[in-house]
Amino acid sequence: MGERIFTAEGLIIRTRILGEADRIVTLLTREEGKFEAVARGARKTKSKLAAGVDIFTHGRFTFHRGRTWPIITGFDSIERFNWFRDDPDLYPYGLYLAELTDRFNSGEESCPELFQLLLDGWKLFGGNIDRALLCRAFELKMANCGGYSPQLQCCTVCGCDKSPSFSPRQGGLVCSGCSGADSVKITAGALALARHLIETPLEQVSKLRAGPEQKKELAGLTASFFAYHLELGELKTRRLLPE
Repeated sequence: MGERIFTAEGLIIRTRILGEADRIVTLLTREEGKFEAVARGARKTKSKLAAGVDIFTHGRFTFHRGRTWPIITGFDSIERFNWFRDDPDLYPYGLYLAELTDRFNSGEESCPELFQLLLDGWKLFGGNIDRALLCRAFELKMANCGGYSPQLQCCTVCGCDKSPSFSPRQGGLVCSGCSGADSVKITAGALALARHLIETPLEQVSKLRAGPEQKKELAGLTASFFAYHLELGELKTRRLLPE
């Protein structure tokens, strides 16, 4: 972001109030990574920016570099994911993906792969899809974007292919001889599902079916892995999702 005036394709993942009329907007952009910017006057009803700086907005933004934050001077809307606002049951899922992305990305450098992952995830929630499976697929692919993907092919310690347990501390599967106090049994169905979610494109989730026990098992696996390796802290929006 060296130029005084610059543009970027962005997804708004968080907003907060600044003063009486402004907003601070957190954007994940395709070109410049994650950063905060000021939308002056955005809380005024007649502001041209008011409709363009809400969460769940995808647009092309123009910025002027200010002393503290870049200032949004214009935008062209590409897509607004209104289904999150229209459906109170769906709303927490959109927030969860946004908070997870915000916590995961430090903003120090661009990550087009993560930008595209969030964009695709928000789009898919607008269709007929298993919401829990989409969240698990998003989590696993996001970890993979950062090089933190769990080892789900063989024992992380000895390489044995008979690995019936998962160890958050070891970062993946462990065999019976290498398992420790933190290891938990993982069923063949849940393991196959996790592997499939990592290896296939995100949109393929719409073709998958899984039972409630498999989904619960997979949710526990990703939660424990994230807590140990990614240090994201407490994700408030995850508590809003159905069990």
